[in-house]
Amino acid sequence: MSKEKREIHPLYSLKDVWETHEHQVWLASVINIHRNISKFSFPAKLDKQKQDQCLALLFESLRQCPQLEDPILYRSGELDFLEKEFLLEHFLAYDGFHQAHGGEGFIVDKTSKTCLVLNVEDHLQLMFVDTKQEVEKSWNHLAKIEGFLGKRLDYAFNSRFGFLTANPRFAGTGLVVTLFLHIPAIIHSGELTELLDQEQEDEVIACGLQGHSNEMIGDILVARNRCTLGLNEEYLLTTMRMWATKAVVAEVNLRKKLLENSNETLKNKVARSFGLLTHSYQLEAIEALNALSLVKLGADLGWVKVADPINLTQVLFNCRRAHLMHLLDSPVAIPQLPKKRAEYLHGIASKLSLMI
Repeated sequence: MSKEKREIHPLYSLKDVWETHEHQVWLASVINIHRNISKFSFPAKLDKQKQDQCLALLFESLRQCPQLEDPILYRSGELDFLEKEFLLEHFLAYDGFHQAHGGEGFIVDKTSKTCLVLNVEDHLQLMFVDTKQEVEKSWNHLAKIEGFLGKRLDYAFNSRFGFLTANPRFAGTGLVVTLFLHIPAIIHSGELTELLDQEQEDEVIACGLQGHSNEMIGDILVARNRCTLGLNEEYLLTTMRMWATKAVVAEVNLRKKLLENSNETLKNKVARSFGLLTHSYQLEAIEALNALSLVKLGADLGWVKVADPINLTQVLFNCRRAHLMHLLDSPVAIPQLPKKRAEYLHGIASKLSLMI
């Protein structure tokens, strides 16, 4: 696909969710609500005609919702692989988007923080990206959309199991809260295992960006509630907020100790990462995220000076493939992307100064 074609697609005009982000540790929260319409089988069992009927019915109802500002429907068949990946990256989603190929759709409103995924796994997945640590407010926003639609359409509901979903683990409330925490001090001080052991909860799953607990790419810990059945929304939200607060406090306290003790080992890691961003000829996404994480930590500790208006959190997430390809000034083949990523980061590093 040409760069020109990507630039004019309205999908790429989404506002950057990181523009107003200020928290050093708690990067984002993603709130998800799963619902299905009782008159239709689950999406995997729908033929093309029924998929289109379900899609049209949902969009016609949702476009009237006062909580959605100028919602736009993007049909999956009209989006290419890179555009779907851009959506996935923007909303910090994990899967499903790439598998959408015909009767699925995505509704995104003007705020660029609300996304409604249609017919991918369930008929409806309401999704909101929060970068202000306002999980309760985000939930209330989605609950109003869910309630508005529920007055017009009957949800698949069972008195014993609650809201019914294609994946049984989402049944019940259908609410999934995912937290993204940047904890490099904990990880590089070797205290991640101790943190997870201390904060181990039956209701919470903690892993890295790619879903593995033994690989924390970009020093980002992802935590989400394990269950939605038998627990109400208030309990889930409170549990996740408390879990995040404990992790944030542990990270902040460790950063204070690092400053007081002038940790030479970690300073060396930060300096080497700074050099990697400054001089690399090629950079794969994972090594770029890992280096940026340490440089971001160095900036938070005063070891790296950052010129305004550089937002290192924004840079961290812009390094992913679809966002990076959109930022480039000219078309680039996938094999050339590591070189272009390195060049992009050279420009960022030129606006940073190592202070140690």
